[in-house]
Amino acid sequence: MSEPLTPAQPRSEARTATFLYLFALMVVVLAVVGILIWGLPALGMIGLGGTVLMFVMLAAYAAGF
Repeated sequence: MSEPLTPAQPRSEARTATFLYLFALMVVVLAVVGILIWGLPALGMIGLGGTVLMFVMLAAYAAGF
């Protein structure tokens, strides 16, 4: 069965969740700003950045990180 949570675990999970929400919000805001500045080519840049990020994450997973 699962072990009882220590007081530090919920705080750590809340901190991680806050970071992830802020990161997602930052990505959305940067995407909107990019589209306002550069128009539709910004979508291509966002897609390329996402592809590179996913490739790096998969390579790190394959390397055991």
